[in-house]
Amino acid sequence: MKARIALLLFFLGFIPQSATPQEMENETAPRQVTDRIIVKYHPKPTQGNAMAFIKQGVSYGSFGVAAGKDKEILEIGSSLNINDVQTLADSLEDDPQIAFAEPDFIMQIMRTPNDSRYNEQWHYFESTAGSNLPAAWDISTGHNVIVGVIDTGIVYHKDIDGNVVSGHDFISHSWIANDGGGRDSNATDSGDAVTSAGACGYTNGQPIPSLPTESSWHGTHVSGTIAAESNNSTGVAGVAWNAKVMPLRALGRCGGYTSDIIDAMRWAAGLDVYGMARNSNPVKVINMSLGGFSYGCPQSYQNAINEVVSAGVTVVVAAGNENTNAAYATPANCHNVITVGAVDRGGDRSWYSNYGSHVDISAPGGETRYYGNGVLSTANAGATSATQDNYEYYQGTSMATPHVAGVAALMYSINPDLTPARLEEIIKFNARPFSGGTCNTRLCGAGILDAGAAVLDASDE
Repeated sequence: MKARIALLLFFLGFIPQSATPQEMENETAPRQVTDRIIVKYHPKPTQGNAMAFIKQGVSYGSFGVAAGKDKEILEIGSSLNINDVQTLADSLEDDPQIAFAEPDFIMQIMRTPNDSRYNEQWHYFESTAGSNLPAAWDISTGHNVIVGVIDTGIVYHKDIDGNVVSGHDFISHSWIANDGGGRDSNATDSGDAVTSAGACGYTNGQPIPSLPTESSWHGTHVSGTIAAESNNSTGVAGVAWNAKVMPLRALGRCGGYTSDIIDAMRWAAGLDVYGMARNSNPVKVINMSLGGFSYGCPQSYQNAINEVVSAGVTVVVAAGNENTNAAYATPANCHNVITVGAVDRGGDRSWYSNYGSHVDISAPGGETRYYGNGVLSTANAGATSATQDNYEYYQGTSMATPHVAGVAALMYSINPDLTPARLEEIIKFNARPFSGGTCNTRLCGAGILDAGAAVLDASDE
């Protein structure tokens, strides 16, 4: 037996040794390890012969630890990756007197961050409609992944600033940009407040907006859900708290043009954009918590999405908030994207969420008409221009979408070789079933996002 184990380790290509703390820290994701195998024997009279067979050749460690009537614990002398221990266990089963052998798994408490307002982020951990993130964080927290956020830009916030990398402002219209110019390298959100009704035009004689609006700080809120600095005893946690956010400003006063959004997508993915140097730090995920009305996906959108996805980038988009079929919302109705609907705290479809066959998955979007039932994330207290950073409860498919984008980052961190198509497949396959009510697979996608199951599945690829 000793010779068999030694030969097996030779073919695995390493000499077993305990992982050092530094090695564990440098891993893309935590290694699941153990140094013991549970051996279960067939009933007597063969049990004694089996034990003698094992003890005869193996001298790596001791035997008899926690032994029972018909089982024994085999210590292999050092901590190995769980997959390698499984291979060793499988080899023991070659002996006909052994019923089965399996790794003696080491279980851990579910990892949760210590951020002071984490307990208010029901959308991460509650069993009904939460995203099961603590189970995912035991495997990955998002190292070495950049998520591009095409939105209003971002303002300084103490709880996310350390996880922001340089982006770009793609707004070509100076009034929409509200920063004194057009495109530039500064992706700071200068505010999208509209101070007069009708400033964005009229539809059927009705002004847009119907009343003045304050700045939304939408991009800051979305970015906080994706990658707020976490486990720092402050504020909120992010879905992928060791990932980075790249702000790509394409929305300002009254929204943003498709042409600007498309250029932001292409540049984020490291593709050519006329008049710009290529992005040398391309993203792996693009979050688009935005949308508009269209009977079909515009060809310019679809072409850009296809190119970005071909470059290995997952595109996650909001289903829209019009309480209508997502077939009429763009880019929710485009192909090769993950379209995200919203569920409330009770697991039902949020009253505003678009629905239908274009929705791939649902995630927590919240409902702010009930205090504490919105999605809590980073924001700013300024009514028009940025003042003091704060935290706010928002609702919308815009809030559901970054949950999925963050989980995609966790999955890429543990398995960077995933294709966008395979990543989407894993997310949908591992979704939790709807508990009834107003959601089903015809209306709300494959189910409710289950981060723990999706990340675990990605790690096994």
